[in-house]
Amino acid sequence: MDAPRIPDEFELFENIYKYRSSIEHLEREYLDLRICLRDAEADLRSDSKNRELKEKIDYLKGRLKDLEDRYPWISSGRPSEILFINQTGGI
Repeated sequence: MDAPRIPDEFELFENIYKYRSSIEHLEREYLDLRICLRDAEADLRSDSKNRELKEKIDYLKGRLKDLEDRYPWISSGRPSEILFINQTGGI
């Protein structure tokens, strides 16, 4: 049985860079939604009867939940590229 192949450092970092580039738009969208939600909730505190703000907050929470359900790592607080290191035997 062959030992698992451990990629060299350059290959590992190249794979991580490609991965980070492919998910950057998801992280940006998630951050933008969180900022919009924070601002909308702050606005709602000063105008608690504003129906439009309540609908906006519900929509933003739904979008965030959708992203978190599809991509659980996005809200875990752990770097998602940790998988690359774990797959190589802990380089």
